[in-house]
Amino acid sequence: MSETKKEYCLSCLENLFEKYKDNEYMLQRINNHISFILPNTLENECKNYEKRQNLNTYLSEEQQIFMQVFLSKNNYYYLSNSGFYYEYNGKDYLIVKEDDIIHKSLSTISKERILLQWKHRTKINIIKQIKERSLFTSIPETDTIQNVLNVIYPSFFISKNSAKYFLTIIGDNILKKNTQLIFLVSQKMKQFLNELDNLSIVSISINNTTNNFMTKYHENHSYENCRLIKINENFNNDVWRDIFKKIGLNLLCVAAHYSKRYENSDKFIENKADDELKSYTYYIKNTNESIIVDEFCEKYIHQDISTTEFKIEWKNIHFIWKQFLSTNNLPNVIYSNTLKTLLKTKFLYDENSDSFCGIISKYLPVYKDFIQFWDETIIHSPSLDFDNEIEIDEISYLFKQWSKTKNILSEENIIKILKHFFLTEIIEDKYVLNITSTLWNKTYDIEQSIPFIKQQIMNIHKLSLICFDDLYNYYKIYCNNHSFRFIVSKRFFEKYLYFKFSEYIVYDKFIKIEWIHNFE
Repeated sequence: MSETKKEYCLSCLENLFEKYKDNEYMLQRINNHISFILPNTLENECKNYEKRQNLNTYLSEEQQIFMQVFLSKNNYYYLSNSGFYYEYNGKDYLIVKEDDIIHKSLSTISKERILLQWKHRTKINIIKQIKERSLFTSIPETDTIQNVLNVIYPSFFISKNSAKYFLTIIGDNILKKNTQLIFLVSQKMKQFLNELDNLSIVSISINNTTNNFMTKYHENHSYENCRLIKINENFNNDVWRDIFKKIGLNLLCVAAHYSKRYENSDKFIENKADDELKSYTYYIKNTNESIIVDEFCEKYIHQDISTTEFKIEWKNIHFIWKQFLSTNNLPNVIYSNTLKTLLKTKFLYDENSDSFCGIISKYLPVYKDFIQFWDETIIHSPSLDFDNEIEIDEISYLFKQWSKTKNILSEENIIKILKHFFLTEIIEDKYVLNITSTLWNKTYDIEQSIPFIKQQIMNIHKLSLICFDDLYNYYKIYCNNHSFRFIVSKRFFEKYLYFKFSEYIVYDKFIKIEWIHNFE
């Protein structure tokens, strides 16, 4: 290459000499340029070039140091699928704008001044490096991890290891691991999972983060791929939307970190879980239909082959089965027809009465008593005028009063019985609509108290309006004075007022005093 340049330069000189061969002045000028001007020019250019090279080398080294220090002090990350930039401040993960990162980098450069000549080049390289740092390569600090765990345990999960296991599953889903697994969870977890999926879509643009969580087993699911997750059933679903707004991104990042740390959720169970968690998680994986039914029969059914006098109807067996599942926090992984078929291989079955003979269950008497109580004392009373209702805790107390053995059923079990055996409308798992009880006429009690309430108002109140709270207090005084066993709730009392005296009600919670004179 150098020889070619040399030949080219000599050729140019020859051309110049040839061009001016008859011009002595120009020949002298060529000689002066070659002898004096060109060497000085080249010497200066060489020195300037070396200066530029040295400066570039220096600035390049300074740029590398600056970016290293800047990205060390400012933990910025990026996700290409979302197009979002993220910052981790050692406590919380935050979504940040590219403009904010650029402003911070340029401000830092201007402050330190060394890279002023290269500030735009440095800014571009910083953004490029950040785009190569996936959010899920970050490692959360201990405080961040503990804050996330403290939010979901013990409020949501019954043990810290259960919480870690759940986070590892979410991390696996984010990073696309163990996609064949199915996680069977309580129906109560559905809203929580929906909120978590929405959070994932909004903050990291990954959907279906919880798509392998199922509240119902399907026959297409292989037992081998099924895992169980136990939660604290008493948690409050309403608080999670606000909680996710505060720690949601932290939770997702900790989840991804756990997935990498423990490799995957199954490896976590195998290497980190205690025997109880491992046994429960793998219960479906390590069993089959026959083993589950055998366990149910062993714990909930007693067989007496000496007599066929004892019988349990299939619908009652099915209810006891649900109790077995509920008590052991198990999903219903056996369809009812399959369960019935398996039971027929174990016990004598009477087709005519749809009953299994020669068996009893200690779990059935109290349920049978409740069903008898319901049939004898509860009346369905749908009305176009006034919607009667009885609260679950009131039903529980009525049953206790009715039962000769003083059996007590939890409110949860009462709801299960009502949903299984009766066509009832239950709202908020608290109110059973369109029913009345022969043991307690709620509206009659209120009506009996009205004259007393009016008298109290006439004796005490001078204002034109009386608030509902005062009316309800007078009602309770009347009930106590007359030794009533039951007192209606404030909700029902106000519901009755709206129905009966609506024309006198103002401002939602007040009744006009003329009510006591105009309404008999």
